[in-house]
Amino acid sequence: MAIAAVFGTSVYALSAITSCSGGETTLDAAVAPELAPALSAVAGDFNGADHRAGGKCVRVTVRAAGPAGVTALLSGQIPRDSGVRRPDVWVPDSSLWLRLLTTPPRVTGGPLARTPLVAAVPAAQAARTPASWKDLLDAAEPGERRSQAVRPVLADPARTGAGLAALLIAREREGDAAFAAFARSVRESTAPDAAHAFAALTGASERPEPVLVLPEQAVWEHERRKPSVPVQAVYPRDGTLSLDYPVAVLDDRPGARLFERALHSGPARERLRSAGFRDPGGRAPAGLPAARPAVLADPDPALVRRTAQEWARLTLGSRMLSVIDVSGSMAQPVPGSRLTRMQAIAQASQQGLALQPDDTELGQWIFSTRLDGDRDWRQTVPMGPLGGRIGSVTRRQRILSTLAALHPKPDGATGLYDTVLAAVRYMRRTYRPEMVNTVLLFTDGRNDDPGGPSLDRTVAALRAERRATRPVQIIVIGFGPDVDTAELRRLAGATGGSVYTARAPQDILRIFGEATARRLCAPSC
Repeated sequence: MAIAAVFGTSVYALSAITSCSGGETTLDAAVAPELAPALSAVAGDFNGADHRAGGKCVRVTVRAAGPAGVTALLSGQIPRDSGVRRPDVWVPDSSLWLRLLTTPPRVTGGPLARTPLVAAVPAAQAARTPASWKDLLDAAEPGERRSQAVRPVLADPARTGAGLAALLIAREREGDAAFAAFARSVRESTAPDAAHAFAALTGASERPEPVLVLPEQAVWEHERRKPSVPVQAVYPRDGTLSLDYPVAVLDDRPGARLFERALHSGPARERLRSAGFRDPGGRAPAGLPAARPAVLADPDPALVRRTAQEWARLTLGSRMLSVIDVSGSMAQPVPGSRLTRMQAIAQASQQGLALQPDDTELGQWIFSTRLDGDRDWRQTVPMGPLGGRIGSVTRRQRILSTLAALHPKPDGATGLYDTVLAAVRYMRRTYRPEMVNTVLLFTDGRNDDPGGPSLDRTVAALRAERRATRPVQIIVIGFGPDVDTAELRRLAGATGGSVYTARAPQDILRIFGEATARRLCAPSC
């Protein structure tokens, strides 16, 4: 009986193969991972129906493939001879990926299915969850006088259509500085995919409360498994974007169009509805609200490409050398405040530090004149990740304690020019190509060191040593009425940097937002 069973199976497989006179042609279909179970079943039905093209039987194999990888292959970022398979049929999670391509593949037949983007929260939290994207973005914005009410959790915009769609919604509602702050804040809570995003619900009673920005189908799938923390989808009243699952035939081999028609058939549509997807017209399967969510206008290809590029720039790691003026003038009071200029800069630096994630690399120098022998600068904290340890404390804690202990040098002048040159040269010498490398300079005045280089010589040296392959920008934050902004702009401009002036410590939030937003236009700011 065992031999008969094995033999019978072999005969079945053999008969299925040999029943095709003229041989076979096999198609490779790469589909979004959440579609793979349903479309594998569709392919099984297709393979069993003896489809023929060009005198050969057509067989289809379905594999789950992240849309970002196929997009990279089609755009030429992955060479064709790299060994990465180019599929014959491609079903990404969103047509947004096609808009990232200079020459997108032809798509016929319309969307395969739809699933709208929703805010997913624990059921107990649903009543107090912001009911529009605008309210959600406002509640997610950190500020000095308010506690951040919610913490958006996105599927990775570089890897998923859901994350890219969420980013586009934020981009169309926010200015450059606000969008840059949003992108930098959600970078820390981005999940590789929808399945990993649900892990953020652990400890959801803590503030700020997590709000998962995910497809409706992912919530349906999560609830189908009866999790310990039930989740509810909140449908934003100001409309949303949907994942639409287009079918792109990349290699028009015999039979590819046959399988495309099978994907758009009624039986295939029913398989997808039973997996929690809406049909192309928005009709919901059992267990989901019948009402069709309000729909936002589809973003044009130029906006999609620009937003994806901005995300890539904004989520690069930061590497900063903080250079703080401790000259004698820093002991002067700030008008309308009980703080000295030194204390105001220390407070500003502390606020700016709070905006940086633990993987930011930061070092700290102070400068005046003759702080270390004949040198006008001295290192107080070595460069490294804020979350890394220096002895018994983290680098973040060491920097905070150093800031609290800063005192002006009573007889110190401002050795600005030679300090700037040394700082830029250090950052270029230790350059990290996977990070944004910046010199962050805090000062209250102008250069008054007669023993240092002139302004013209300093600017000429900065320009001559500038390297496109190792860009290092100077960002200057000036305090007080004695700041020579024209002088500072020449220094910063020689590196493609910028100058900001602050009248009060709380200005640092605006300044850091604007400085971060410069990544959107780099390197042509």
